[in-house]
Amino acid sequence: MNTLTRIGAVALFASMAAGCATIAYSKPGTLDGVAVRGVAYRNGCQAVLIDTNGFYMLWTIPLFSGDLRWDDGKQSIAGGTSFFRDQVGVEELQTALLKIAEARNCDLADVNYFDGDASYAGPSYGGAVGTCFGSSHMSVSAILVPRKAANKEGK
Repeated sequence: MNTLTRIGAVALFASMAAGCATIAYSKPGTLDGVAVRGVAYRNGCQAVLIDTNGFYMLWTIPLFSGDLRWDDGKQSIAGGTSFFRDQVGVEELQTALLKIAEARNCDLADVNYFDGDASYAGPSYGGAVGTCFGSSHMSVSAILVPRKAANKEGK
Protein backbone atom coordinates (compact mmCIF):
# COMPACT_ATOMS: atom_id res chain seq x y z
CA MET A 1 0.00 0.00 0.00
CA ASN A 2 1.62 3.27 -1.05
CA THR A 3 1.65 6.43 1.09
CA LEU A 4 -1.03 8.23 -0.93
CA THR A 5 -3.40 5.27 -0.54
CA ARG A 6 -2.74 5.21 3.20
CA ILE A 7 -3.51 8.92 3.52
CA GLY A 8 -6.72 8.40 1.56
CA ALA A 9 -7.71 5.48 3.79
CA VAL A 10 -7.13 7.56 6.93
CA ALA A 11 -9.15 10.46 5.48
CA LEU A 12 -12.00 8.13 4.54
CA PHE A 13 -12.01 6.63 8.01
CA ALA A 14 -12.05 10.11 9.52
CA SER A 15 -15.03 11.21 7.49
CA MET A 16 -16.98 8.09 8.47
CA ALA A 17 -16.00 7.72 12.12
CA ALA A 18 -15.55 11.27 13.36
CA GLY A 19 -17.40 14.48 13.21
CA CYS A 20 -20.87 13.62 14.35
CA ALA A 21 -22.76 15.19 17.23
CA THR A 22 -25.92 13.60 18.53
CA ILE A 23 -28.42 13.93 21.35
CA ALA A 24 -30.38 10.98 22.71
CA TYR A 25 -33.20 11.06 25.25
CA SER A 26 -34.83 8.31 27.26
CA LYS A 27 -38.51 7.72 26.56
CA PRO A 28 -40.88 9.80 28.69
CA GLY A 29 -41.97 7.81 31.74
CA THR A 30 -39.01 5.41 31.63
CA LEU A 31 -37.53 6.90 34.82
CA ASP A 32 -40.82 7.31 36.70
CA GLY A 33 -40.31 5.96 40.23
CA VAL A 34 -36.55 5.46 39.75
CA ALA A 35 -34.40 6.92 42.52
CA VAL A 36 -32.19 9.62 41.01
CA ARG A 37 -29.35 10.99 43.12
CA GLY A 38 -30.20 14.48 44.35
CA VAL A 39 -33.82 14.46 43.11
CA ALA A 40 -36.77 14.16 45.50
CA TYR A 41 -39.45 14.22 42.80
CA ARG A 42 -39.24 11.07 40.66
CA ASN A 43 -41.83 11.42 37.90
CA GLY A 44 -41.34 13.18 34.58
CA CYS A 45 -37.53 12.95 34.60
CA GLN A 46 -35.68 12.05 31.42
CA ALA A 47 -32.11 11.00 30.78
CA VAL A 48 -30.19 12.90 28.09
CA LEU A 49 -26.90 12.01 26.39
CA ILE A 50 -24.90 14.38 24.18
CA ASP A 51 -22.12 12.72 22.20
CA THR A 52 -19.51 14.16 19.85
CA ASN A 53 -16.29 13.13 18.09
CA GLY A 54 -13.44 14.99 16.47
CA PHE A 55 -10.59 14.06 14.18
CA TYR A 56 -7.29 15.99 14.15
CA MET A 57 -4.10 16.25 12.17
CA LEU A 58 -1.01 16.50 14.38
CA TRP A 59 -3.40 16.60 17.38
CA THR A 60 -3.89 20.35 16.98
CA ILE A 61 -5.48 20.99 13.59
CA PRO A 62 -9.17 20.07 13.61
CA LEU A 63 -10.36 18.32 10.46
CA PHE A 64 -13.89 17.26 11.49
CA SER A 65 -15.91 17.45 14.67
CA GLY A 66 -19.49 17.11 15.73
CA ASP A 67 -21.46 20.35 15.44
CA LEU A 68 -22.55 21.34 18.96
CA ARG A 69 -23.59 24.90 18.03
CA TRP A 70 -27.06 25.75 19.29
CA ASP A 71 -29.83 26.18 16.72
CA ASP A 72 -32.52 28.50 18.15
CA GLY A 73 -34.99 27.49 15.43
CA LYS A 74 -35.08 23.81 16.32
CA GLN A 75 -34.20 24.33 20.02
CA SER A 76 -31.40 21.79 19.74
CA ILE A 77 -27.82 21.50 18.59
CA ALA A 78 -27.08 21.80 14.89
CA GLY A 79 -25.79 18.21 14.92
CA GLY A 80 -23.98 16.59 12.05
CA THR A 81 -20.44 17.48 11.01
CA SER A 82 -18.49 20.70 11.36
CA PHE A 83 -15.37 20.99 9.22
CA PHE A 84 -12.15 22.59 10.51
CA ARG A 85 -13.71 23.54 13.87
CA ASP A 86 -12.91 21.89 17.19
CA GLN A 87 -16.12 21.45 19.15
CA VAL A 88 -15.05 18.49 21.25
CA GLY A 89 -14.65 19.94 24.72
CA VAL A 90 -16.23 20.24 28.14
CA GLU A 91 -17.25 23.87 27.50
CA GLU A 92 -19.11 23.00 24.28
CA LEU A 93 -20.86 20.01 25.88
CA GLN A 94 -21.79 21.98 29.01
CA THR A 95 -23.19 24.85 26.94
CA ALA A 96 -25.31 22.46 24.86
CA LEU A 97 -26.53 20.65 28.00
CA LEU A 98 -27.53 23.90 29.72
CA LYS A 99 -29.36 25.13 26.62
CA ILE A 100 -31.25 21.83 26.31
CA ALA A 101 -32.28 22.03 29.97
CA GLU A 102 -33.43 25.64 29.54
CA ALA A 103 -35.35 24.86 26.33
CA ARG A 104 -37.17 22.01 28.11
CA ASN A 105 -37.71 24.04 31.33
CA CYS A 106 -35.70 21.53 33.36
CA ASP A 107 -33.02 21.45 36.01
CA LEU A 108 -30.09 19.04 35.78
CA ALA A 109 -29.14 16.21 38.12
CA ASP A 110 -26.47 13.49 38.10
CA VAL A 111 -24.28 14.99 35.34
CA ASN A 112 -21.48 12.70 34.07
CA TYR A 113 -18.73 13.32 31.49
CA PHE A 114 -16.77 10.85 29.36
CA ASP A 115 -13.56 11.66 27.48
CA GLY A 116 -11.46 9.38 25.31
CA ASP A 117 -8.68 9.90 22.79
CA ALA A 118 -7.17 7.62 20.16
CA SER A 119 -3.96 7.61 18.18
CA TYR A 120 -3.51 5.92 14.82
CA ALA A 121 0.18 5.13 15.12
CA GLY A 122 0.90 1.55 14.20
CA PRO A 123 1.31 -0.71 11.20
CA SER A 124 -2.40 -1.28 10.69
CA TYR A 125 -3.01 2.46 10.17
CA GLY A 126 -0.10 3.14 7.88
CA GLY A 127 2.77 3.53 10.33
CA ALA A 128 4.25 7.03 10.15
CA VAL A 129 1.20 8.43 8.36
CA GLY A 130 -1.01 7.24 11.21
CA THR A 131 1.06 9.16 13.77
CA CYS A 132 -0.08 12.40 12.11
CA PHE A 133 -3.74 11.81 13.01
CA GLY A 134 -5.72 11.38 16.20
CA SER A 135 -9.29 11.49 17.39
CA SER A 136 -11.17 12.58 20.46
CA HIS A 137 -14.56 11.45 21.75
CA MET A 138 -16.54 13.20 24.49
CA SER A 139 -20.01 12.83 25.88
CA VAL A 140 -22.10 14.08 28.77
CA SER A 141 -25.14 12.46 30.32
CA ALA A 142 -27.58 13.95 32.80
CA ILE A 143 -31.08 13.66 34.21
CA LEU A 144 -33.52 16.38 33.15
CA VAL A 145 -35.84 17.24 36.07
CA PRO A 146 -38.94 19.26 35.11
CA ARG A 147 -39.06 22.56 37.02
CA LYS A 148 -42.85 22.46 37.36
CA ALA A 149 -42.58 19.06 39.03
CA ALA A 150 -39.88 20.27 41.41
CA ASN A 151 -42.11 23.20 42.45
CA LYS A 152 -45.00 20.83 43.22
CA GLU A 153 -42.77 18.96 45.66
CA GLY A 154 -41.90 22.17 47.50
CA LYS A 155 -38.36 22.58 46.20
